[in-house]
Amino acid sequence: MRHQTTGQTMISVKVLFITLSVLLCALITSNVTAQGAADRSSQQHSPHVHGEAELQAALDNDRLLLEFRSPAMNLVGFEHPPRDHRQQAAIERAGKLLSSPQARFTFPGTECRAIRVQVEQPYDHLRHTNDDRDNYQHEHEHEHEHEHEHEHDIEEHQQHTEFTARYLFHCHQSEKLTRIVTDLFSRFPGIRRIQASWVLPGSQGAATMTPSHSQLEVD
Repeated sequence: MRHQTTGQTMISVKVLFITLSVLLCALITSNVTAQGAADRSSQQHSPHVHGEAELQAALDNDRLLLEFRSPAMNLVGFEHPPRDHRQQAAIERAGKLLSSPQARFTFPGTECRAIRVQVEQPYDHLRHTNDDRDNYQHEHEHEHEHEHEHEHDIEEHQQHTEFTARYLFHCHQSEKLTRIVTDLFSRFPGIRRIQASWVLPGSQGAATMTPSHSQLEVD
């Protein structure tokens, strides 16, 4: 379902353009800078809703930036620190799928090649912490102080429950870009809707993508 860019939507599109322009420059410069820019702009994203994800697109000359955000629940089926190796593997699998932009997105009518990828996984910072805790428990089964310290670390970071992926593409004949097609719905059945927004030269707006309509028309 496509929406006209009037009123409040126009304001949102302006914010989108500014935010993605900052991220575009940051991705060209370095991943570290992009991380900082993302942190500063995090308040501009709406609270996440299970079953819903966000896709934002901005085209500047021949460079296309896509940003995809989703609650972890949609991608891995849970929203808490991984409790076993199976759940950790689910997070790693989702991150690997998101790290393949050429497979996740196609652009009928033109050719866009990914030149930069940045994927942020929830709880990634806890992976080594959990490994350390397991080793400690194995060596000191009757000592709990160290375990409590790690549990505190988990609770402190428990709010970071989203996947965020940013892709920078170089597009040949970018003026012919009219559609963005994705297989995210088939890869992650937990996604029921993707709220999409875009800013392209001469075209801007918003639309809702669904499993039965998994392409974003941007012309």
